[in-house]
Amino acid sequence: MKRIYKYVWLLVLPFLCTTGLMAQSKVEEARKLIQDGKAECILIKNDTIYGQERGHGVSPLLVMYDEHREAMSDAVLVDKVIGRAAAAIAICGKVKHVHGELMSEDAIEFLNKNGITTSYTILVHRILNRKRDGLCPLEQSVEGVEDAASALVALRKRIETLQKQ
Repeated sequence: MKRIYKYVWLLVLPFLCTTGLMAQSKVEEARKLIQDGKAECILIKNDTIYGQERGHGVSPLLVMYDEHREAMSDAVLVDKVIGRAAAAIAICGKVKHVHGELMSEDAIEFLNKNGITTSYTILVHRILNRKRDGLCPLEQSVEGVEDAASALVALRKRIETLQKQ
C-alpha cells in the first residue's frame, strides 16, 4: 500500500508545482508570519521562504531590495502593506507576484501594468498616513510617477527628507 501512495505522490507533485498550489501554501505560511507579527515582508523563491524582514513602512521591503535584488527576480513577495511606493520597489525588483495583506487599488494597477500579478487580503482605495487624516507621505512622493525606477528615486528622496526632520 505504501508503494501505491509513493507513486500517486510522484504523479501529483508535478501537478501541484505547475498549478501553483505548492507556492500558494508558502504564501499562506508567509501570511501567517505577518499575522503573528514575526515579519512584515517575506520573499518566496523556488517555493522556499528566501528571506524575511521586520520594520515599519517600506523599510523592510527596501532592505530586501537593497540586499537581495537578484533573488527578487521572478519571486513572490508577501508584504503587510502594499501601496504604490511598495509596488515601485517590487517592480524594480522584478518580482512575478505580490500579495499584500492590505493593498491599494493604485498599487494593483501599477503592478498589473508592469506584468506583475497580485492578490490581497484587504483592498483599500489609498494608503493613508498613520493619523489616517491624509495620504501616506511616501505614497505622495510617488503619486503620478509612471516609471518605477523614477518612483524609487523619489521615494528614497522623501525618506531622506523625513529622516532629517
